[in-house]
Amino acid sequence: MSDASTLRILENHVKSGKIKVVLSDIVVQESKRHIAARAKEVCGIVNIARNSALKVYNEHLISSIGMNEMFRIVESEDDIIAKEEKVFDDFLCAIDAEILGTDLIDINSVLSDYFGAKPPFEESGKKKSEFPDAFIAQQIRNRFGETETVVIVSNDKGFIRACRESENHLFFNSLGALYNAISKEDAAYDDTIAVIKELQLRISAAVKEYIKGNENIDVHGLSYDKDGIESGYDYSEVYLHSISDVTFSVHSVDEISENISLVTLSCKADISADCYYEDYANAPWNPEEKECVFVDTIQMREEHKARFGCRIEIDREAKTFKVFPFTVILGGDSRRNRYEVEEHPGEDDEEEIRDMDREALGFQPLGSYESYLEDNLTDSSFYTDIIAKFEIINGLYRKYDDCCISFDELLTELNAANPKETIKLIYERLLEVSDIPRIANVENITDSEVEEIQAWANAQYERASEIADIDTLPNVIAFGETITIRGVDGSEASLSIGDNQISPDDGSEEIIDIYFSNGNGNTTSGYIKLTVGYLRFDEDGGAEDGLSDDVEYEYNDILKELDRFIDVQNCEVEKDIKIAEIISDIINAGIDNT
Repeated sequence: MSDASTLRILENHVKSGKIKVVLSDIVVQESKRHIAARAKEVCGIVNIARNSALKVYNEHLISSIGMNEMFRIVESEDDIIAKEEKVFDDFLCAIDAEILGTDLIDINSVLSDYFGAKPPFEESGKKKSEFPDAFIAQQIRNRFGETETVVIVSNDKGFIRACRESENHLFFNSLGALYNAISKEDAAYDDTIAVIKELQLRISAAVKEYIKGNENIDVHGLSYDKDGIESGYDYSEVYLHSISDVTFSVHSVDEISENISLVTLSCKADISADCYYEDYANAPWNPEEKECVFVDTIQMREEHKARFGCRIEIDREAKTFKVFPFTVILGGDSRRNRYEVEEHPGEDDEEEIRDMDREALGFQPLGSYESYLEDNLTDSSFYTDIIAKFEIINGLYRKYDDCCISFDELLTELNAANPKETIKLIYERLLEVSDIPRIANVENITDSEVEEIQAWANAQYERASEIADIDTLPNVIAFGETITIRGVDGSEASLSIGDNQISPDDGSEEIIDIYFSNGNGNTTSGYIKLTVGYLRFDEDGGAEDGLSDDVEYEYNDILKELDRFIDVQNCEVEKDIKIAEIISDIINAGIDNT
């Protein structure tokens, strides 16, 4: 494991005392089963490679050039599996994992859930696969009881439903999400985010340069439908063609030490790759040699809207960073286009000469305007103004953290021994500013009225929690993106920036549309206009006509509509904050008087 791997970070958190790892023996055994299966798969791949090599060389020649290791690998499959399992066992020791045994499983209780179709069992579910989830949920409940808080890392919905019956269970869908929650408790978390924001353009550029310099892309050209039918191309070589529009957001702050923060970024980029495959399907068959001959190599261009993760190390004091190695996987989910590239050497030479002439005159090469637009966008007032508005909206989301606390306190009081007294204290003041259910006689509150107000308070808490959990708007924008802006009132606005995939020519004007939809069916438009520069000469070699490169942004109407959207949301926020403040003031006053 590398020092920045997810499991190494887990080990560091264990050593620092922040995490105690508890695993079910079912999980351990299942992990070892997967380890064995993967080892067998690798041995199978090596076996195929060995057989292919023996068609060209004999075993003695292969051994003489130092490649005899492949023979030993295949012959010692069981030893390899044993070594892999030992590595796994050593890691469990390193993280001091507590293993929960089968003695914590109550079979009768599991069978009762099975016949009662209780989570994780469902009427239409695959019961066999649900039994391990039920066993593990039993182990957790019996190990931790109903009072000791336990964090469960899983994205299995059935398993989570099985565990949710216990209020002392907290859930995270990944180790990264858990690491981020731990890091948020550290005072340096905000400093980390601030440094990343300050370095964001440099980080984006570094990620882009890493991909360009390391060719760390893996293109999956083959795909399979639901019937297992294969389509696509099995590429033998892959080379990066271009990369643009690299943006990122912080996925998680994984670890914080004295001056260093390890951070996982969620990145997006437009990536195109030149991929090559051997066209055996159209090659003639040689019956004597029993192989295809005159096999053509076909070049394909794959264009992808890539999403990938990478981990960086931030030095908060020096405000520097480094990017750890990563690989970008490109497949059917990210593919936007794929086509065969036909060679046109004459045209390519002409374009190269033309671009050289343009550069000599101080203009952009016609093939580089996509990058030119990207750089111009990040330096534009449009970019700055939009990000500033996004930060205002993110601030509105953050205000609901306090609202959640207030409604949670209210629910606690309403579920206590004497909820009617609490209702008497808050009712009159909340009646003026909220839609709290009406009470016929505040001096004689009925049980049904209590239940209505409890339901109202719970709904307010759920709504505030949902708003507080809204994904914050990004601190970067890019071409070809549509950004959804969720309102605290339940509305959804969106900002769309057109693609910068253009085919410019001397003196042409390229328009890239910008749209803002306020969620009520009203759309406001703007644009980014690129003027492609040129210079023409007369017969005597003097300048006759020309234009300089220019980018114009028209977005004032969009900014006004965005401000109106923010004003509407702010009114809703102020109302909710007022309600929360009333609740907190009354409850805190009641606590002080007891």
